[in-house]
Amino acid sequence: MTEATTTSTPAGAPVTLPSGRAILWLAWFSVREMFRRRRLFSLAAINLLPVLVVLAIRIWFTDKGLTAQMQLSSLTYSVFIPFLIPIVAMAVGIPAIGEQIDDGTIVFTWTRPIRRRAIYLGRLLASQVVATTIMSGSLVLCFVIMVSEGPGVISWDFLKLYLQTFMIIAVGGFVYATLFAMMGTVFRKPVLPALLFTFGWESLVTDIPARVQELSLRFHLQNLIEQPATQPDDLPGILNALLSQALQREPVPKLQSVVVLLVVMLVATALGIWVLRHKELTN
Repeated sequence: MTEATTTSTPAGAPVTLPSGRAILWLAWFSVREMFRRRRLFSLAAINLLPVLVVLAIRIWFTDKGLTAQMQLSSLTYSVFIPFLIPIVAMAVGIPAIGEQIDDGTIVFTWTRPIRRRAIYLGRLLASQVVATTIMSGSLVLCFVIMVSEGPGVISWDFLKLYLQTFMIIAVGGFVYATLFAMMGTVFRKPVLPALLFTFGWESLVTDIPARVQELSLRFHLQNLIEQPATQPDDLPGILNALLSQALQREPVPKLQSVVVLLVVMLVATALGIWVLRHKELTN
C-alpha cells in the first residue's frame, strides 16, 4: 500500500500522490475489501428476485403470452428501479465513507500523502462499481433464462431494451450510491434518512400524477424506459387511469431526465467532498 500511494522527492520527503492515480488505487483496494464481506452475499441473494420471477414464468406461465420484452420492461420498471437499485446502492454507498468515519479507520488513510477528495472519490467509485456489477449479474441471469426458450426470443427491440436496462442500472447505481455516500458522510446515523428518502419521499412523490413526480430520482430513471402496458381491470386501476388522464401533461424529455440525474450526482459528490475535507473525528 505504501508503494502504491506514496511518491518521493530526491531528498526522500513524501509528496502528495496525483489524485487520479490515488483514486484508482483506493477504488481497487476498496472493491477487494467489499467483495470479502458477507454483506455482498445478502445483496446477491436479494438480486435473485427478478431471476426467480423470470424462471417461474419460464416454467409455469409459458402459455400466458408474456414475451421476453414484456418481462424485461416490467422487471426494470417495477423491480430494478424502485427497489433493487436503491437497496443495493444504500448497502454499499452509506458505508463507503461513513463506516470508516464511525470506526475511526479513515485516519489511517488521512496519514497518507493523499488528498481527501481522492479518498472520497476512490471509495465512492468502488461502491458505484460494486453496486452496478451485482445488479448487472442479476440482469445477465435473467437474459440467459429468457433466451433459453429459443432463438426466436432475440429481436432488435429486445436487445435494445436489454442494453437500455444495463444503462439504467449503471446510471441508477452511480447516482443512488453517490447520494447515499454523501448521506453517510454528512449524517452520523445515515440509515434512517436514506430509508425515509427511498421508501418515504420517493414512493410518495412518484405516485402523484403531476410535475411533483420530477422531484424524485425514481421518476427520472423510469422515464428512460417505456412503461409496460397494463390493463386497469379493477376499480383502483380505473380510478388511477382516470386521474392520470385528467392531469395529463407533456412527457418529460429523456435528455432532461439524464441531465437531472447527472446534476444530482455531481452536486452530491461535491457536497460529500466538501464535508469530508472539513471533517474532524471526535470520540
